[in-house]
Amino acid sequence: MNTRHAALTIATAAAIAAALTGCNRAADANPITSATKASTSTSSSSVTPAPSTSTTLDAAAKEAKDRQDAEAVWRQFNALIGTVESLPADQVEAAINAVAVEPSLTRLRDENTQFRAEHKAGYGQVVPAITWPQPIDGKDTAVFNDCQDWSQAGVLDTKTGNKLTVGSANTPIRATVQRTTQGWRVAKAELLQGATCTPGQ
Repeated sequence: MNTRHAALTIATAAAIAAALTGCNRAADANPITSATKASTSTSSSSVTPAPSTSTTLDAAAKEAKDRQDAEAVWRQFNALIGTVESLPADQVEAAINAVAVEPSLTRLRDENTQFRAEHKAGYGQVVPAITWPQPIDGKDTAVFNDCQDWSQAGVLDTKTGNKLTVGSANTPIRATVQRTTQGWRVAKAELLQGATCTPGQ
């Protein structure tokens, strides 16, 4: 499989993206309940305060923010895959560190070195379609799926400008991202060999 998505998946654990598929597990707000206690000394009754929904809402907002940030760095990672070879050499390390941690960090470095030596570079744009099979739930590692469209992207010869490869539409990838002190970073991207996908599903 000599396509851009295959080369990058193997060399850099190429990234995944997707459209949310009904896995937004924002917890339902708890119904307001009250308990009335009859007082033995008076005829008045006291009402137990309803449980607060703020914790539930805060958790849902945090989940949404974490997903948004994780998806953003994933998209940056995918964009870098196609442009890293065109960056000035002294800017490559900073660009890679801004989107990746090991083992993707080393794979991006190695691919950049190899492509520059072979006078190759990425072209085009990858179209992601991210789905979340499970919530992040406040954890520092998150996994999601991306049904990527590489049909308008691939590898070209930087000397001639000729396109050497073109990717495939509906390429299934599983991404693992890691929370760091600088934000989310891509740790792994795995091509799901033999699998198929439909964007948004």
